[in-house]
Amino acid sequence: MTGLTIYDYLLFPVYFYVIFLIFKKLRARYSPDDRLYFYFTWGFRIKIFIIVVYTLLSHYVIRGDAVDLYYGEGKHFAQIIKDDFSKADLLFTQGGKEVDNLASPEEKGYLAMETNYMVVKISILLCFITFSSFLIINLIIGFIAFLGSWHLYLFFLKQYPQLHKEFAFACMGIPTVIFWSAGISKDTICIVSLSLLTKCLYDVTKTSKKRLRNLIIVAIAVFLIYQIKSYIILSYVPFFLLFLIISKINETKIPLFRYALKLSIPILFITVISYVIVNSDELFKEYSSDKILENISGKQSAFNAQDKGDEGSFFSLGEFDGSIGGIIRMAPKAIVATFFRPFIWESKNLIMVLSSLEALGVLFFTLYVLFKPKGLVNFIPAIFVNSIVFYCLVFSLLFAVFVGISTYNFGSLVRYKIPCIPFYVSGLIIINYLRLQRLKSDIQEIPAG
Repeated sequence: MTGLTIYDYLLFPVYFYVIFLIFKKLRARYSPDDRLYFYFTWGFRIKIFIIVVYTLLSHYVIRGDAVDLYYGEGKHFAQIIKDDFSKADLLFTQGGKEVDNLASPEEKGYLAMETNYMVVKISILLCFITFSSFLIINLIIGFIAFLGSWHLYLFFLKQYPQLHKEFAFACMGIPTVIFWSAGISKDTICIVSLSLLTKCLYDVTKTSKKRLRNLIIVAIAVFLIYQIKSYIILSYVPFFLLFLIISKINETKIPLFRYALKLSIPILFITVISYVIVNSDELFKEYSSDKILENISGKQSAFNAQDKGDEGSFFSLGEFDGSIGGIIRMAPKAIVATFFRPFIWESKNLIMVLSSLEALGVLFFTLYVLFKPKGLVNFIPAIFVNSIVFYCLVFSLLFAVFVGISTYNFGSLVRYKIPCIPFYVSGLIIINYLRLQRLKSDIQEIPAG
């Protein structure tokens, strides 16, 4: 059986020591700032603990894609290359029939898709430097995920330094995000890529330092996201670029020029959206090798076919017909499913109960931001006036739609949604902060006596 062996436990102290030395060197950068030093230290400690817990649960309890597909096939293909080095071109081959024919019998069919095989290729490379140890692969991937979440934290901290505690939780403290990004998987690679893309692309626009390095990281991140989950590119990049453009406009010193540029943004945005809607069939057909809409519809059918009442893990939002209209009709239910489900009564095991409690917490926080004093009054203006709130929430909601209508299994849902959760929570944190600032301003304006 694929998974942990005695060698994992013997190798762990050696590799952990190397990781710890890297961590100490990186942490030294933050020694002048007590807060950053504290968050970096505790973020690392929590992540290492969760990596070990995740690995043990994956091997002994959960199983699934992480251990059987991504690690298992990574180990299998690494052995093929070791036995015959001429097969090294498998690292540069796209997923397809040729690759799938070499897969283990129980995984036949999965490697016909590049979205799966790309993760396997990363696993192959890690197998070469870890003696094919599942625990060590997760240690390396999980540590990189921690660094990704840290860079996302630094990005948000640049925008609102006073919210250092809140952003630390949003980026490094949400339980399902920490847990499901603790090992080799599509979701871990996507959230790391998205975090590094955000910080590095932002840095490119703000400073000329390390520009080449940042551009290389951006290119790698975009490539990995596009290969693994291309709909993230569609739902994230336009709105993040809009945020960057508005940020640059705000730096313009000529008021008239600044207002003219800001006025052009909504006009351009409406024009682009109109063009996408009018030409949706052609655009979606050509956009990605996944053929997003067809893929979503196919996934729904597959989940429906598998639904045997397996401990209540499957659910349905209704039939999806693969059209833009179908997306619009199902969007509200998909958003609710992504952010607020599974509900407590839909959870049939401990992991789902914990996930449902977190989803309930997200629901309560959303309602808190909406319905506290000045909540609704401040909510809509904050989205459309504050560029970072706009990009965080619009990306999160669009991402939630894609995930919600394509995922009909709670076990998959809690993993697939992790790339958008830090952005959604951070957007709400900023809105709540602006609400409180407005309340303080109103109180100060009330005349004494």
